[in-house]
Amino acid sequence: MKAKFLLSALFFLFISAISAQSVRTFESMGYDDVSIQGITGSVSYFIKIKPDDNVNQSKLVLRIAASQVLNPNNSFVIVSLKDITVKTTRVQVTPNDSIITIEVPLDSQYLQPDGRFIKLKVAAKMSIGDEYCKDIDNAAVWLNIKNSSHLNAVGQIGSAYQRSLKEWIQEFSSVYSPATADLDDLAAGGIVYTILKQTTSNKKVYTGIYSPQDSLPQGILTGLVDKLPYTVRQVIPSLSAKQGLIALARVNTGLGERTVLVVTGADAEGYRKAINTLASNRRLSSSFSEKVLIDEAVPSYAAVDNQSPLITSLESLGGTPGLLEGIGSLKSKYVFSLTEFNAIPSKLTFHLESYFSVLKPDDRGFLNIYLNQNLVYNANLMNRSNFIEDIDLKPYMLSKFNTLEVEYRFHPGTNICKDGFSNFFAFVNTKTSILTFSGEKENRFYSFFNFPAEFRKVPTKIVVSPSLYNSNLSSSIGELFYQLNAPFNPNYNRLIVPPLVSSDKINLDDLKGYNIIALVNREDNFVKKFTQLPLQFNKDFQLYKDKDGKTNEYSINDFSNSGIAQIFREKGSTILLITATGGDSASKVAFESVIKNFSTQLTEIESNVCIAQSNGKSNSFFKAPEGNDIVSYKGEKNGFAIFWEKFKWFILIGLLVLVLLAFFFVRNKVKESQETFKEL
Repeated sequence: MKAKFLLSALFFLFISAISAQSVRTFESMGYDDVSIQGITGSVSYFIKIKPDDNVNQSKLVLRIAASQVLNPNNSFVIVSLKDITVKTTRVQVTPNDSIITIEVPLDSQYLQPDGRFIKLKVAAKMSIGDEYCKDIDNAAVWLNIKNSSHLNAVGQIGSAYQRSLKEWIQEFSSVYSPATADLDDLAAGGIVYTILKQTTSNKKVYTGIYSPQDSLPQGILTGLVDKLPYTVRQVIPSLSAKQGLIALARVNTGLGERTVLVVTGADAEGYRKAINTLASNRRLSSSFSEKVLIDEAVPSYAAVDNQSPLITSLESLGGTPGLLEGIGSLKSKYVFSLTEFNAIPSKLTFHLESYFSVLKPDDRGFLNIYLNQNLVYNANLMNRSNFIEDIDLKPYMLSKFNTLEVEYRFHPGTNICKDGFSNFFAFVNTKTSILTFSGEKENRFYSFFNFPAEFRKVPTKIVVSPSLYNSNLSSSIGELFYQLNAPFNPNYNRLIVPPLVSSDKINLDDLKGYNIIALVNREDNFVKKFTQLPLQFNKDFQLYKDKDGKTNEYSINDFSNSGIAQIFREKGSTILLITATGGDSASKVAFESVIKNFSTQLTEIESNVCIAQSNGKSNSFFKAPEGNDIVSYKGEKNGFAIFWEKFKWFILIGLLVLVLLAFFFVRNKVKESQETFKEL
């Protein structure tokens, strides 16, 4: 009996030890694979440490792919924490296994002063031959730090620091709305979805519904206090009238304690205060508590001013000041979106301020500027120690999302094996290096390229059909909020959260001065108020993709779980109308599928109709301007059909005559050939 008890105890201890560990990949932290090319180079990371991580028992596991032809006697990886070298590993790979794994134990002495991050630096020194100098320009000298590298974190009882309310929210990956939802529930679920997605863009966020009698879901619960499960209501503070609450709730489920986060209010007014607080980044980030009772909070409906010129620094684009060191290609990459400017600029100027080491007489050094991987500027660095100039970039090379790269290329002199060489150093001042957007290109045709910019610079309202309230649309609303607030800036003040209104309680006169995003059932009478729709929702239709006779035919009743969206202008407003096709026009998957594709049109190719399915993985864009023949409706005849109906017999007789003439022509030629052959 004692043996069985002992084995059971050991089993539970083993399970507890496993559950106390967590693996967090570099990919989940927002990092991509990064390459080091050339004989030397380095990459830096800031690894997020949670307050309940036992740093002294945790470790980093680095997975590095390396060139199979590197000389193991001359190739090394050097790992530093907080700029202190902690490990050096020889690079030894084979043709069949080019991955090396490096485990780095952590220690609390390497934490940054705020206790939230550890600075990791991975440096490399590599060669193929016996001398580094012979491989300076050898493209086969490389290694790649995989984003499957991870932090193996061991948990601890107690916290090293106090989480902010925003950090508590980001600990979860699911959000639940009441089964009997209203517009406030959709707004709350959508904002929570956006906050969770902003952690990393590839984070999977689950949205679901709950009823008071259901078992307690594991995640974030939104809804009026009366809608919450009974077990949750028992553990949250009592609320006064017009008071909101965002708080952790630790609930005993009978099988153990479960922690959920609650966004609620004593009544509708208090609930809206909690929702407005969710949209305030500064308020969430500065609330270092597990619960916040809310008496006052203002809405976040303001649009983004479309100022011109707009000046933004590389620092505001996420660039961090750092020293570039090495030989060969040294690059800094910056990402920006046209939603920052809310339009396509007529002029784009890049002011670069950088400083670098002076070249020796036989050294070669160049500065290259790339816009979306296109070389747009080149300068020789000889006899210079800095570069402070304005560079005009071509607006026609812009897409919706853009990359700007600053590259220094350094090649030592020809006698480096004899005379030796030193690394090249360069520094880009991200505070004073700026992009200036000037002017605005005239917008003659509204397409999905204009989303979300068009809905950021003008106040917007989101219209929802009442029949969709209980369709679990939090993820669809959340995708809209997420895209309206992209690109994500960690120092933003408030989210852009347009107000949600019911389609049966509003008319077009109430929407004057607003742009409109409408998520509607296709049978909703609100749709009938528009006269400029590229497609009529209440009719079966076909769309012709090109003028060569090749068609993709779509019937609005053919597809289940497919979403369709149209963007157009009506009465001075830009309208984005979204619905679901097939028998179920309230499908959550259909709405989410098409909304996820709004930001996939990266160029100015004009399209105002999008049909998508399979959770956004399959999509088609069409241009259907007013008055063209690209759309035909079942039971109606387009111009070609009318022409064919009127002249088809003449056309058929003409074709028959041509066939007969061709027959006699060929027959005559054959006879002539036979007679010529006989004469020979």
